[in-house]
Amino acid sequence: MASIYERECRQISNRFYNVALDRALSRDLYGATLLLKKALKFNSKNINARNLLGLIFYEEGQIIEAVVQWLISKDLFKNEINSANEYLYKVQNDNNENAFKSIKLYNSAIDDISDIKETGLDKKDNAMFKLYKAVECNEHNVKAMMLLSVILLSIGEHIKAGAYLLKCQKIDNGNKFINEHMDYVIKNTKKSEVKEKKIEKIYSIKKLENDDAILPRKYIKLSENQKVIFVLIGIIIGVLFHSLIVAPKISGSSNYAAQDELIRYAELVNDQNKTIRDIRIENNELKANYEDASVKLKAYEEQNRLYTSQYETLNSIITDFDNGYISRAAKNYVDLDKDAITDESLVTLLNQARSRIEGIGAKRLTELGTESWNGGNKNAAISYYQLSLSINPGDPETMFLLARLYQNLERLKEANELFDKIIAQHPDSNYARRSREARGY
Repeated sequence: MASIYERECRQISNRFYNVALDRALSRDLYGATLLLKKALKFNSKNINARNLLGLIFYEEGQIIEAVVQWLISKDLFKNEINSANEYLYKVQNDNNENAFKSIKLYNSAIDDISDIKETGLDKKDNAMFKLYKAVECNEHNVKAMMLLSVILLSIGEHIKAGAYLLKCQKIDNGNKFINEHMDYVIKNTKKSEVKEKKIEKIYSIKKLENDDAILPRKYIKLSENQKVIFVLIGIIIGVLFHSLIVAPKISGSSNYAAQDELIRYAELVNDQNKTIRDIRIENNELKANYEDASVKLKAYEEQNRLYTSQYETLNSIITDFDNGYISRAAKNYVDLDKDAITDESLVTLLNQARSRIEGIGAKRLTELGTESWNGGNKNAAISYYQLSLSINPGDPETMFLLARLYQNLERLKEANELFDKIIAQHPDSNYARRSREARGY
């Protein structure tokens, strides 16, 4: 059975959550974030508060922070219906490549600004360029837009700064930093110049006003009397202990009553101490869950990085091949770690690349090698033949042509090794017969 302290903490946490929910619905994300953090201080297992905090982080472009909150929520409530599972699934299956790129660009811009302070080198232009790209990749990256607006203000670009601050206000109208800087912009420009600035419609995967996303049932709010119950209990305990322990000893039959009161309240204090110990244990468990979530997040980021890299490579191979850049496509295909590709969608792309490169690509490289040889460019011919053999190492025609080219260049050792290889691997072929003739036996 939950103690009075636990019940009071849960009720206070729920009250903070209810106010935060109203703030979030009115787009005061800054105020909602502060209230949700207070709600979690009173009850770290307030699942609705933690999930809503994750949604706000996501809305502001802070995907990593959002995923951390949802992973903690998922681990705390493994066997219960939890919206965090839906949010994590959506993050994992949606294409968030640009959002992660936006975060990296923002962090890199921060490093440039730090270098200005430490080394004195002017990297403001570099930082601005990265911040422009960060906002281009994710128009909800509030931190990037805020930092960019500050830099623009520092160089006198008030109108541009106001445009980005206006975008920030559309996402979060309660952020003091944004509003103060917007007031400064308006004071130094005509208000209409900022308000009439063309701003694209802000897009969100998960709008905060969606009932199915962040409108869980509100909790019963505390009455004015209930709000102070916990404080009054503390006062009563203090007064009673003062009167029973510090006051002079009570004699006679009343002494027994005093002892009973002392024991009763001592037990109450012991319950409170037990609650504190439980909170410490819960805190340690939460810390462990956070560390586990961090490990999972790193694994997710690495998996996402690997997936993105593999996708980009496969897509470039197919695109280059279709556009006639056979050599470049073949080199990327040879360097690709094909065994590491396990994702079903990537395996489909791999098969498409394989059908092009191994199907007609190797043959076309051999033809390009022969064309280069006939044109007098023997070095290019060698490169084409070698690249063709790296794709199809057992092709007797390409081996024979390369061997003959080596022989023509008086690189006899390399030529003879290829002739011998053809004879060993394709003893009954026409190329084996021609290799024996070229070898002289």
